[in-house]
Amino acid sequence: MGNHQNAYREEYEVLAYPRLQHVNGNIVHIINRNAHVHRALELGLVLEGEGVVHLDERDFSISKGSLFFFNSNEPHQILATNQSGIKVAYLQMASSFCSEYLSCFRNLEILENDLTGILTPAQRKELTGLMVQAVDNYMAEDSDLYGLHCICSICQLYSRLLSIVPYRQMTEAAYLARNKKMARLGRITEYIDQNYSEKITLTQLAELEGVTTTYLSHFIHDNLHMTFQEYVSSVRFERALKLLRDTSMCMTDVSVVSGFSDVKYLSRMLETYFGMSAQESCKQLRRETLVLQKSEQEQVQTFASDEQGRSWLEDFWKEYSTLRKEETYE
Repeated sequence: MGNHQNAYREEYEVLAYPRLQHVNGNIVHIINRNAHVHRALELGLVLEGEGVVHLDERDFSISKGSLFFFNSNEPHQILATNQSGIKVAYLQMASSFCSEYLSCFRNLEILENDLTGILTPAQRKELTGLMVQAVDNYMAEDSDLYGLHCICSICQLYSRLLSIVPYRQMTEAAYLARNKKMARLGRITEYIDQNYSEKITLTQLAELEGVTTTYLSHFIHDNLHMTFQEYVSSVRFERALKLLRDTSMCMTDVSVVSGFSDVKYLSRMLETYFGMSAQESCKQLRRETLVLQKSEQEQVQTFASDEQGRSWLEDFWKEYSTLRKEETYE
């Protein structure tokens, strides 16, 4: 396993805070954002499009105007359900944000991810407006008072958010236990993602983690909702789909590169997945006329420039405000 040790590292999505300490804001065009975790609170607002959020225990749909929230170290995936993708405005905040004045962010756990479903129309409009203002301020780095404007708008947003939505303070023991669990999950998935083309066994991973194979088998199933071998196969199949779609490699070569020991196994997976022969599946993939129905789509996530992002925000808010005003008068 010599060289595998270098690939076996504790890493989630590493967030950078290039402008403000502990805070990051951006607008992203998403086709599919694979399941991931990061050590930050994350508030999102859909500016355009439709999609679905996959969480550990539940899924929910999102569309234009939806507000949603992810806690620190909470695995989540976002998948667009329309071909043009979705545009999402994000505010990501480290748990150390304003820790000198408010200690609750470190152990904060908001109890509802789908905020849209629990807000009244007035609350939704208020929080949406505060979110738009906060992200716009973050992307408007054009004055000596930039940092002050950002911090003021973010504090106002979270002050209102926490006065409306249900949350709790995790105990220190629960906080540390969750972090430990997510760290282990991150190491496992990272190791498989780095080494899927080679033989991977549960025994290898158990030795690296210092646990029994029985414990690790239950841990993977409890957190990924599939067996170890099913997860490894899903990663390999995802890579195979991308190769079949984007290259002219033959099935046998794709099978080897993707880590399948037998091309017949890949063929059976294609037949089961698409409901047609493996050969026809390859033809359809390469013509790009087959719409994938699961999360094995190629991951696509594009960050907007400040100018483009602020333009999207402005367009969204004009339409959103007009719509809410019309609903009020009806």
